[in-house]
Amino acid sequence: MEISASAERTKEFGGGFEDAGFDVFSSPIDGDRKLPTVASRDIAAAAARLLLDDSWSHVEEVPLLGSEDLSFNDMAEIISEIVGKQICFQQSTFEAYRDRFVSFGMSDAMAQGMTDMAWAKNEGLDNAVRTAENSTPTSFREWCEQVLKPAVLNQTETAAP
Repeated sequence: MEISASAERTKEFGGGFEDAGFDVFSSPIDGDRKLPTVASRDIAAAAARLLLDDSWSHVEEVPLLGSEDLSFNDMAEIISEIVGKQICFQQSTFEAYRDRFVSFGMSDAMAQGMTDMAWAKNEGLDNAVRTAENSTPTSFREWCEQVLKPAVLNQTETAAP
């Protein structure tokens, strides 16, 4: 996912938000595709629990699916509510996604690997049955309130003259 605070940046993806005062984030994944959302603190808690568990074999998959599946459109709506500013999701092409990685200095092979992973996610790679064992407590809304909003406010205060 790419986040851009510049309306000018949206022109690469076909425009539509220029001069509207919107912030945009993009991905080639369909904006309505529901995906698991997991907070880093929940990943850390699961890792700590496993590292302290003498019975853990250290060679098994431990899926974590967060508290809910959300689409990027859902995320844009939640972020907008929390930060008090219109945030929009705009789907990019897979080609633009790959080219963006290359422009950041990533090798062609790695950029293609990242693009292939996004394609697989768009095709349902992350679809899994949610259980008590693979669900984690922090919702995306909670993360936005506790982590994203303070970071945005801090950036706004730092940027103010």
